[in-house]
Amino acid sequence: MKLTYLFLALVLFTFEFSCKKVDNYSAPDAGITGTVIDNTTNEGIQTEAGSGFQIGMLEFGYNPVIPINFFAKADGSFENTQLFADKYKVIPFNGAFLPPDTAVVDVVKGLTNIDFTVTPFMTITAAAPLVISNNVVINYTLSRPSQISYNITTCMAVAAKVPAVSASVNDYNTNHDLSGMNYQQISQMQFSDTLKNMPSGTIYVRIAGQTSNPQNRFNYSKVDTVNIP
Repeated sequence: MKLTYLFLALVLFTFEFSCKKVDNYSAPDAGITGTVIDNTTNEGIQTEAGSGFQIGMLEFGYNPVIPINFFAKADGSFENTQLFADKYKVIPFNGAFLPPDTAVVDVVKGLTNIDFTVTPFMTITAAAPLVISNNVVINYTLSRPSQISYNITTCMAVAAKVPAVSASVNDYNTNHDLSGMNYQQISQMQFSDTLKNMPSGTIYVRIAGQTSNPQNRFNYSKVDTVNIP
């Protein structure tokens, strides 16, 4: 009887061990980094933290292909360190700019750099904010690259207690409805927005502008930091 129990135990152990799959795949050892550059400023395109635009990647040699999509940073830079070394198609998409051509990139072990240059839907040129008592004044102009046909519909000054300030993340804002104006009128305007009664401390401010683009994306000026006495 003991021999029978021993035999059954051995069979069960062998069956359980054979059902276990051993994960012998190597961990990701490569990554990609870069910046999406605004061709009107020659700097990283300004966007929203966590939701401004995405980087799309397709790895060669697999069927079916599973897209790798991740969000860029607010300053237009991006990074993904969880990749395998291989050849990829890469493109920034779903942002407030005309999509560039897809790039084919050999991602090698370590970090591989790739930059893109794009045309934004609109350009915001903002002067440094002025702090007057507990008010913040921002002067700025709006323009549109010649390749863009979308109308400029909205602009706004936004302020928040966090650096991720945007059209959707803000504590204070102004708003201008420009939908009834043509581009020639808007391009000749000098805007001056005042954010009133700011609390004491550090405040983050910027200008947001929207065109009639299908994704309802905003273009932005850089985030400025001001200290309210």
